[in-house]
Amino acid sequence: MQAIRTRYHGPTNSRGSRITASGEGGALTLPRDYSLDVEQDHARAAQRLVARLGWSGVYHGGCFNGDYYWICESGWIPTVEAAPALEAA
Repeated sequence: MQAIRTRYHGPTNSRGSRITASGEGGALTLPRDYSLDVEQDHARAAQRLVARLGWSGVYHGGCFNGDYYWICESGWIPTVEAAPALEAA
């Protein structure tokens, strides 16, 4: 499985706002659904790409520099645990 990136594209003179979902396996573009909030719309695009590619699993997403990144929860993916830094005395 690969990570998925979703990205918002604003309207142009000929096209409305849209969200693209892309990964190594392919890509798709969906019109922006304003009945959903931004996070839900990015999740919708990621879900559609996962379905198109025939993948399955639980995907976790997060935003970085305006793009959303989605990774599949799986036993082989290394995890990082972090604790809050302790203040120096």
